[in-house]
Amino acid sequence: MKGSKRKIIIGLAVLAVLLVGAGSFVFLWQPDPLKMTTLALENLNNANSFAFSLTQQQTVAGNERQLTRISGYKSGENIHVQGQMAGSQVEMIKIGQTLYNKDPFSGRWIKYDDISIAQRIFLVELDPLATLQIKEIGEVVPKGESVVDQTKCRVYTFKPSIQNQLLESFWTDFEYTLYVTKRTKMIAKAEITALNKETKEPMKITLEFKDFNKKISIQPPQAVG
Repeated sequence: MKGSKRKIIIGLAVLAVLLVGAGSFVFLWQPDPLKMTTLALENLNNANSFAFSLTQQQTVAGNERQLTRISGYKSGENIHVQGQMAGSQVEMIKIGQTLYNKDPFSGRWIKYDDISIAQRIFLVELDPLATLQIKEIGEVVPKGESVVDQTKCRVYTFKPSIQNQLLESFWTDFEYTLYVTKRTKMIAKAEITALNKETKEPMKITLEFKDFNKKISIQPPQAVG
């Protein structure tokens, strides 16, 4: 009996050690930061639809200003945004290569068949993914975990070279912070900071995404002036 009890005690001790070791492995193991960042960017770009919000802040002559605060939806090539830009109310609907802009004074919708100029002016607003087009990610540094909209996320920072030449013509020293959902590997939030090339004053863009691949219908306005 004594031998049996001793075997049971030894067996339980070994099991306890194995459980502690397994728990430590789960606690200490972290996915590869570069792979996670690359996968999250791919998942976002491949999403057919999502809802988003965007804020842009910029320091001008030492004073911090909020230039843009909008929310919107993207479905395929179609985008609908509304909010504030430079203190004015805006609402725009992009259907393929046609843009509808709501006049803030008359409330009438104006149609533009050539949106090439508008896309340059409203680059970030009409394409929420414009700032997330990365040429080279570089070194990715994990920054722990956070919660975005009640969703657990892993946080990563990196200083990439970006693909968008228009952004690069005005800004430099880009730094990105991505909040990647632990379960679905999607980007729930992105923070982009940069410095003005001439004044060296900072700019910050904050994007939040949700409702990925849900059915979102974006239609042109009914009455167009």
